[in-house]
Amino acid sequence: MMALWFVISLTSCGTPRIVVKETAGHLSNQLPEPNLVFVITKEDPNLNDSLLIGTIATKHNGFSGDCNLRQVKRAAQKEAKEIGGNLIFITRHKLPNAILNPCHRIRGNIYSVPNPEAFEKEILWNTNRKLKVRDFKGSTKDKPFVAATNAYFGYTTSVKSEENTIIIEVDTYFDCELSYFKNNKSQSLVLNHEQLHFDITELYARKFIQRLHLEVKSFKDLIKNVERIGNEVNKELQLKQEAYDTAVYSDLSQQSYWDEWTETALEELAMYNNKTISRPYKKE
Repeated sequence: MMALWFVISLTSCGTPRIVVKETAGHLSNQLPEPNLVFVITKEDPNLNDSLLIGTIATKHNGFSGDCNLRQVKRAAQKEAKEIGGNLIFITRHKLPNAILNPCHRIRGNIYSVPNPEAFEKEILWNTNRKLKVRDFKGSTKDKPFVAATNAYFGYTTSVKSEENTIIIEVDTYFDCELSYFKNNKSQSLVLNHEQLHFDITELYARKFIQRLHLEVKSFKDLIKNVERIGNEVNKELQLKQEAYDTAVYSDLSQQSYWDEWTETALEELAMYNNKTISRPYKKE
């Protein structure tokens, strides 16, 4: 099952300032490298205090900068990693207020945990982070297939008023709790098949940002065209996923063809792999 998620989050506010207070010794040298797994959660992970290494709070410095929720989380993650953290439990989240403070603000605890994967709800696509069986956390009860991947892409926007610029950022996600994986004798083959569903979703996220580059020249264009472009790209994605499954289910030797096809297609759109564009923005 595949889904497309669209979120417009317009913000114009202060560059986030991060306040970190350490409660344990600096642990950054103790974490394995590369440390690709980092979790930010609002659900209490019920961790013991021995894993608590600090607290974090985001603030802002004015009314221009980067402070939508995606950007605030990214800044918080960077600072938490500096002291050896790999999980932030958000204890407080203040939503933007157009009059008092148009920024997202979060407060939380920083933990260093040996198994951050256990707390993941979703995974961002990364060429260096391949899916593992344990990433599939959905129930297999009464499910018809050996495995199923729920992957989607979405975007956020933010406004830099002083530069009269709107920033569009696209991400590709794997939903851990809506994806499932049954025990079987061909785990590596099935896992590779599911990974490719995730990779194909990333491919169409790049096609989406490519279309935005070509067809969106201003904020007005974004509002007018983004839903149509998204629907068109998502329809193409669904058809490609179905074609992939149909081909491989009828002939397992087709898997290698699809592996190569997807790798080549991703390379051809490598220039869009950061999935970010900026366009002029003018308030009405």
